[in-house]
Amino acid sequence: MKNYQDGGEAILEAFRRLDADYVISSPGSEWAPFWEALARQKRDGADGPAYMDCGHESIAVNMATAYTKITGRMQIVLLHAGAGMMQGAMAVDAAGAMETPLVIMSGEVLGYGEGDMDPGSQWYRNLSVPGGTQRLIEPMVKWSQQVASIDTLHETIVRAGEMAQRTPQGPVYLCVPMETMLEAWAKPDASRTVPAAPKLQPQPADIARVAEAITGAACPVISVENIGPDPEAFGALVELAETASIPVVEGQGAFFGNFPKSHDLYLGQRIDPLLEEMDLALLVESRAPWYPPSNTPPGAQIVSISANPLKEHMVYQAMHAETYLEGDPATSLRLLTAALRAQGLDGEAVAQRRARWRSAHEEWQDGLAKAEGEAAAAPTITPPLVMKVLRDVLPRECCIVDETIVHQTEIREHLMWDDPLTFFRAPSGLGQGLGYALGVKLALPDRAVAVTIGDGSLMYNPLVPTLGLSAEQDLPLLILVFNNSQYAVMKHFHKRFYPDGTAVSDDDYYGVNIKGPDYEQAARMVGGYCQRVEAPADLPAAVEAAYASVKAGKTAILNLIMPGDGGVK
Repeated sequence: MKNYQDGGEAILEAFRRLDADYVISSPGSEWAPFWEALARQKRDGADGPAYMDCGHESIAVNMATAYTKITGRMQIVLLHAGAGMMQGAMAVDAAGAMETPLVIMSGEVLGYGEGDMDPGSQWYRNLSVPGGTQRLIEPMVKWSQQVASIDTLHETIVRAGEMAQRTPQGPVYLCVPMETMLEAWAKPDASRTVPAAPKLQPQPADIARVAEAITGAACPVISVENIGPDPEAFGALVELAETASIPVVEGQGAFFGNFPKSHDLYLGQRIDPLLEEMDLALLVESRAPWYPPSNTPPGAQIVSISANPLKEHMVYQAMHAETYLEGDPATSLRLLTAALRAQGLDGEAVAQRRARWRSAHEEWQDGLAKAEGEAAAAPTITPPLVMKVLRDVLPRECCIVDETIVHQTEIREHLMWDDPLTFFRAPSGLGQGLGYALGVKLALPDRAVAVTIGDGSLMYNPLVPTLGLSAEQDLPLLILVFNNSQYAVMKHFHKRFYPDGTAVSDDDYYGVNIKGPDYEQAARMVGGYCQRVEAPADLPAAVEAAYASVKAGKTAILNLIMPGDGGVK
């Protein structure tokens, strides 16, 4: 039709200016102008983002989310019309809840074949959305807009990308008509360099006041949920905790590892035993430190340290904080540590606290060792055994992406990490774990990536496109299916609400039982290793064989038969 720069080039140039590494797409026919620009980029040897096709919208969004969270660099997602946007909507919503900056785009048409440009009759019959696709996705993104003018297309994309990276961070959405993309566009003679989003920090007086509170506290406690996977914040938290000998408890809603588990100030996931005694609670990126929300530490001063403590995506949130240190967490923590050192600490009190919490940490470790010893002697496979075997077989620098429900607490408790890049919880909303794991592998190609996933969770995931993309892009995964043949959490809550009910007395539950297929056989589609494992004694050899497959570039699936209801916290 033509061979000149048009709206596709305007879009690609905007992505270059936003310094995106990848454009991840579950594509549709509207993107021909962008693909033409990519072809010119390749022909001319020009710099620009790499392009990746994948077979499912949620995979595209989940991969971009994981990659952005790990690298700190915002990525781009291209979807198809309103249909593709809605297919990926759960993942978009999850990216918003995780405060992940993304630029997400899809197309539409304006003329429906009535003018010179014929987009295809599918747009007239099936793909149009009254009011525009932005109307559908608006509640799930930070900002959305249709861009119907070639004159504003380029700068609108750049502005949207900048907006996504401002606090609170989140995905933005743009809807671009094909007619706009096909119009001629001339690259500006000069373009400004797009600056990084500024890092905010608390006022010095607020830092000083919190430092004084720490100095005067007899039992300060840190609750942390989501400073990972930022290595600067991870290190800054360690430095603060060590300076004042403050114990650290990780929230059960954590999406990342936030503190070294081998550290003698780490006390696991349970904050309840500390509530009565603590007189100062430091909530470090901790949006829901206790449950119910009113179960606050009696008499304690509560301080929230967060880039964005009050979450718009939560219907109800009550941390009961009296002081907020808002700003970049790593910066806030470093400033707080510096203020503590400037004010001076009671060395004897700090040393006594350190000794006490070291003892508590050792007690926590002893409990894990006891549970793993019992698991080794048990007749069936249990989470403590699985995590122990993974520690023994897989390399230390391995990533674990978890999408289990009833097993998640034990997995998190028995998984060991000393850096912020070992543990990842799949985004909220079942069916996103595999796509997220692919994004972890894309961001950390030198690390092995294993997925712990329930059989119920696996049923929600787009398994076939995951396997196809893992093979095509050399992103092998080790998938461990925690198979108890049921949605055990459904049974748990039924029993809670109707402990003397008919379902309990007759053992007749609905919405619970899963008669799934031989999940492991799916790995055969890409030439990967597969095995059903029932006996605990067979588990180490099975993990070794599966890991050998992954090292050879082939995704492996182990179907671990784990009868029982697990545990719900």
